[in-house]
Amino acid sequence: MKEIRVRNALIVSCMHRAGYTGFRGDGLQEARPPDNATALPAGAWGYLGAEIAGVQGFHAPRTAGPGPGAEAPAAGSGEAYDSARIDCDRQTLERIGAPPAPGADLLGRLFSDSMTATGRDGRVTAATAQWADCMAAAGFRADDPRSFPEPYRAAPQATPAELAAARADADCTTRSNLAAIWFTVLAGYQRQQIDRNGPALNAHREAVRAQDAKLTRLLAEGDAGPTP
Repeated sequence: MKEIRVRNALIVSCMHRAGYTGFRGDGLQEARPPDNATALPAGAWGYLGAEIAGVQGFHAPRTAGPGPGAEAPAAGSGEAYDSARIDCDRQTLERIGAPPAPGADLLGRLFSDSMTATGRDGRVTAATAQWADCMAAAGFRADDPRSFPEPYRAAPQATPAELAAARADADCTTRSNLAAIWFTVLAGYQRQQIDRNGPALNAHREAVRAQDAKLTRLLAEGDAGPTP
């Protein structure tokens, strides 16, 4: 996230001005994309990607390590260091400002509601039943695509049995058309939510844009101190 970059840059700059020139940040890194773009192929929609099923199973792919030049945070201790760090945290929070919480809360509630409505929709439940019948024919007892992978994920890495189960899941997802139906239904409910909550969502979008512009400006300022 851009906010992580801004936070690190501002705290490092502040600590350097306070005299702790060896401080290199908290070691926080932006989320890096996984080696495989399909990080979570299995869910309520079934399994996406037959080619991944036979390699990855139900385990998330390994993510890339820290980027080039990533450094561990410099150690610091003592009352003066702690006081400087607390003050730099305060200054950083003041400069970044609070995120647009009301709009984010609304988005979270609408997303949760859309997921619940999708799971209860007759089109989805019918497709899920077809998926379960297909899985039973393949030799797997499974009623819910969400809970089916859980026992396999307990293992540290994918086993041959897990890969076979994932391949069956992917095949049955295709045969039942579960994923296509699930995402189509979800999109329909979310379009209804957008229509009903247009003004509030537009206001949140503008707040997010303003916050993003502020973060971009703070990044561009580099090592500049706090604006008086």
